[in-house]
Amino acid sequence: MDRRLGFVLVGILSWLAWQYMQGPTYRDVSITDLREEYDFIIVGAGSAGCVLAARLTENSNFTVLLLESGPNGDDDTLVKTPLGSGKLPGTHLNWRYMADVDGLMGDFKFGRQVPWTAGKALGGTSTLNWMMYTRGNAEDFNQWEAMGAEGWSYKDVLPYFKKAENYKGSMAVDGGYHGDSGPLTVSHADKLLPATQAILRAAEEIGYDLNADYNGRSQFGFSTTQYTIQNGVRWSTSKAYLKPSWKRPNLHVMTRAHVAKVVMDGKRAIGVEFFPPKTLTKKFVKAKKEVIMSAGSVGSAKVLMLSGIGPKDELMKHNIPIVSDLPVGESLQDHIQVTNGFELSGDFGMTVVKAESMSSMLSYALFGTGPLATSGVDTTGFVQTKYAVAENSSVPDIQHFVLCISGDFELGRVMANLDGGFSEMIMRHNGVDRTERDKFKGCLIHSVILHPMSRGHVKLRSKSPFDSPIIRPYYYSNRRDLEVLREGFKISLDMTRAKAMDKYLRKEDGEPKYSFRPFQEHYCDGDYFSDDCLEKVIEATSFTCWHYTSTCKMGAADDASAVVGPDLRVRGLSGLRVVDASVMPTVTSGNTNAPTIMIAEKASDMIKEAWREQ
Repeated sequence: MDRRLGFVLVGILSWLAWQYMQGPTYRDVSITDLREEYDFIIVGAGSAGCVLAARLTENSNFTVLLLESGPNGDDDTLVKTPLGSGKLPGTHLNWRYMADVDGLMGDFKFGRQVPWTAGKALGGTSTLNWMMYTRGNAEDFNQWEAMGAEGWSYKDVLPYFKKAENYKGSMAVDGGYHGDSGPLTVSHADKLLPATQAILRAAEEIGYDLNADYNGRSQFGFSTTQYTIQNGVRWSTSKAYLKPSWKRPNLHVMTRAHVAKVVMDGKRAIGVEFFPPKTLTKKFVKAKKEVIMSAGSVGSAKVLMLSGIGPKDELMKHNIPIVSDLPVGESLQDHIQVTNGFELSGDFGMTVVKAESMSSMLSYALFGTGPLATSGVDTTGFVQTKYAVAENSSVPDIQHFVLCISGDFELGRVMANLDGGFSEMIMRHNGVDRTERDKFKGCLIHSVILHPMSRGHVKLRSKSPFDSPIIRPYYYSNRRDLEVLREGFKISLDMTRAKAMDKYLRKEDGEPKYSFRPFQEHYCDGDYFSDDCLEKVIEATSFTCWHYTSTCKMGAADDASAVVGPDLRVRGLSGLRVVDASVMPTVTSGNTNAPTIMIAEKASDMIKEAWREQ
């Protein structure tokens, strides 16, 4: 069959399958149908905003307006297809923030700035993340309560994790920890690549347990990944929550609506000003009960400061009238990671060319199976370094996850947030010509620091709502973070040196052929695996996990660093809450999408209860 005809056939079959599985598309509320007043206005239709909109409109007496700056991305083929995750940051569905790193990360980055990915579409970052479903550790939430977030202990939040979840995986999970009737489908990576299976055996060989359910009784050990994927399709909060709700008459959704600020009357939020699609004329809509910020750790902080809610000095610098002097944008936390890339000795992983082959596309189009039906991150592990052990900590301080898909320059460049010079250097080191993308076969073991001590901030660039904010994460400003990540990196190296990996690796001078060798040669003189050299490699190559939190931190009334209380109301103000990852007192032990959804589930019940009698 002619290859072009084959692609046409696959396209037709895919379209028919999508229409069958996905049903009708969204329709925005028109300007003419927009009401002057709603009970609730939700700013941001991301991982939290979609949950809130769906849950609040379960009460037919509540009217809700959901505003989203981005488009509906659910019909985009890359969004639907899990393996498209690596290319999504390069699309219009990404805010494309840039973070100032103050000289960190050596000579191979974009100078002083690195990309920060955040979803700009219905579903927010759940529309372009790697779909890993990780709740965190029970002690994360107990610590939240100990820090002043009363009512947010693990026993308080577990029911909301279960309420959200519809577990459809094939693994033997701890039943008491999982839900089976929620909107959010959770499944397992079922068919592991030979290289991934070997890495699991290697982890066990060097002393780590295999754990069937890291979202259950214990988080520790190595596991197959739990995904938010349903029948081979990304299951974002847009699909899980918003789509089943969008026909409700009490819910209006507007995409491509850019919020300028929350409008305040004294200390009360009374509505929002925003720019509707395709116009630079602001519109005001009133909120009868509450405005709810769900624009994410960067977006919520920015809009609040534009509204006069934030650090006094920051607001005065931009001539913004001060409504409330609060530490908005401070306490920024993020998981940072380093990658151990290595070459395989044979066909033990997956290449992008194979994933895009005719048989793969047919399998996916007809049955929702095959390489395209997974993000490729099919294994993860949670471990303790010597630092956590010495402190007798009850939580992991490092997460590892494994990706054994290789061969595409663009995929690698976008995924790692690195520039083309880095990608080309790695490929040249491994003997790969740019035109031979299927020649290189390798794996990546990512090491992530779970509890960074460094803190950053988000500031305004100007008083224009269209200017991106200034983001300074201050990675490694606390040196302990670099030391912990170094030890996590060493664990990943130990896995590649285990006997279980021998036949799977291409070696050079007795060592696995590591992709970071150019950095060792550039920065290090002598022992390439000394602590000093590894730290230099980490500083030169580490990058964000997209897990930005805590810029509107939740805490007790006497906590000067808190922006919201345990009820998520902004301190000292009325009619205004924040419900997204920005309220986390500390970042959780793992990927942050699942706990963000939990926060929105719990907040929905809190809001319903607060207005039950009114």
